[in-house]
Amino acid sequence: MQRIITFVCAIVLVVSCKNDPKSEKGKVSNDTTTKVEEVKLSSSQDQLLSTTIAYFKKCKAESTNRNDCRNSITKMITEFYNIGDFRAKDGGFVIYDSIQPIVKRSSAWTKLGNASDQEALKKAQQAANNGKATIAIDVSQTYGQVAMIIPGKLTKSGSWKSNVPNTAALVNYSADKSFMNKSLSYAFKSAENIMLFTKE
Repeated sequence: MQRIITFVCAIVLVVSCKNDPKSEKGKVSNDTTTKVEEVKLSSSQDQLLSTTIAYFKKCKAESTNRNDCRNSITKMITEFYNIGDFRAKDGGFVIYDSIQPIVKRSSAWTKLGNASDQEALKKAQQAANNGKATIAIDVSQTYGQVAMIIPGKLTKSGSWKSNVPNTAALVNYSADKSFMNKSLSYAFKSAENIMLFTKE
């Protein structure tokens, strides 16, 4: 009888060890292939982006000065993520050209890496899905194109050969090309010189 009880106890011990989450330690957190959970835009976020893009296109079509509408993208980032980094002293918004220098010199912004790095792309989408202001900047130019990483999911890009985040952008050089809910590879032809930043 004692042998049977010992045998049963041994089986229970083996089974409980197999089901112990501690025995799987680090498996999920260390898995670089873990999918980013998709988060969709809220109706208010969707409306904000749609309205801003429509306004920007109209503004650019009617502008007579190259500086007209140049604070539209900083206004969009500020209002979408409710941050104050791109506010001007008069309460308005700084011009588009100020984005890159502000982000680079601020300790509040963290560089996630280059857009050619799959891990950086994944971190950017996760940060945006967690409500953090996250942007991609073409650092090859002083006033390089900027795209917002917005809530969504990673999608496969054949041209970049990687999974890329969801974005929105006001295209300064051609307002009609402004968009939302398109992949990062739509915003930029190449991942080269595209740096990803998020605000902690």
